Amino acid sequence: MSIAPAEAITETPRLRTTLRRRLFWIAAIVLAILGALFTVFSSASGIPDGERFSIGNAGATGSRAVAEVLRQQGVDVVEATTLDEARSAVEEAGGRAGILFSDASGYLDDDGRDAVRALAEGGADLVLVEPGSDELESMADGIANAGAAADDSTVGAGCALPAAERAGTISQPSWAYRLLDADAEATRADTVRCFPAGDDSYSLLQQPAGAGTVTVLGAGDALTNDSVALQGNAALVLGLLGTHETLVWYQPGYEDFDGATPTLGELTPGWVTPVILVLLLTTVAAGIWRGRRFGPVVVENLPVTVRASETMEGRARLYARQSAHGRALDALRIGTISRLTTALNLPRYADVVEVSRSVANSTGRGVDEVYDILVGAVPRSERELLDYSDRLLVLEQQVAANTPR
Repeated sequence: MSIAPAEAITETPRLRTTLRRRLFWIAAIVLAILGALFTVFSSASGIPDGERFSIGNAGATGSRAVAEVLRQQGVDVVEATTLDEARSAVEEAGGRAGILFSDASGYLDDDGRDAVRALAEGGADLVLVEPGSDELESMADGIANAGAAADDSTVGAGCALPAAERAGTISQPSWAYRLLDADAEATRADTVRCFPAGDDSYSLLQQPAGAGTVTVLGAGDALTNDSVALQGNAALVLGLLGTHETLVWYQPGYEDFDGATPTLGELTPGWVTPVILVLLLTTVAAGIWRGRRFGPVVVENLPVTVRASETMEGRARLYARQSAHGRALDALRIGTISRLTTALNLPRYADVVEVSRSVANSTGRGVDEVYDILVGAVPRSERELLDYSDRLLVLEQQVAANTPR
């Protein structure tokens, strides 16, 4: 008695049904993305100012305290982050203003530094806070960096500069500066040197520059919130910065950076481009070589009826391609055990051991031999797969012949 193969009906699910089933996960993902974006933007807007000497920084390294005290004394403290802002603020003050300049990141180029020096020559008093060699070369005459200051807890003024005399002593300065030996005697005579830092170097030097002055300050910590109250730090910085009604607090930002930023191509080594091209060509060649070439699109009306034989043959081809001998034999064994259970009138929940014993009683074979055919043996090649499939067929035929109908 032959049984016709069953037909499996496959119906493609509609888009609305698929979206309804996955609505919860879609909503969860969208909410997670929105929450992450909100967190990023809210945290970015709330990042405190941590730049050293910034008047917006209330931390230990900031200078908000100095700026607030100066404002209480009637000084208009104008924060500038670009050269144009600093120049405009000085011009609004009629050229007579104080300028605090700090460029630790080196954003300003030589032309920009010359422009700031020109503001001092026009009548402004320029204070360079811990300047580097480039700033000294462009903005001061005959002053060079002498390295770290001597390790002293306090340093006396040692000069007649009014702000230094009022301070008396200051806390440990960071940097020391010296006059170049080749400098003219007139320049040395015009330069006021305060707070000796060892080996003919000083932490404060002031010299005339046209109608204004240039002051080199190596005691930058005296400006910070953490150290302004130590010794005579407050008297020194307030005396230097409070000489005019307007103080321009100029710390150059990235907008002042005029350097040519290298492009990605300039930063990339020369061998990278050929390697990328070779890899791209290799990928395309591999795709053409190993990729499946599909035929034209076939339009079928839904639902589509797929015959069980087609599914079986397709799955068999997949097993053969992957050399999945064990999976292919398991599929055959499952069908054989199901039919043997029905032929021997065993309950549906009977396990393989019970089926093996019943088959052995029916065919006269050993229980171990039957168990090995039904579940125990593992095929390692196509030849063994075919051999075990034949054994399953013979076993089923023997049971059918020895079982009364």
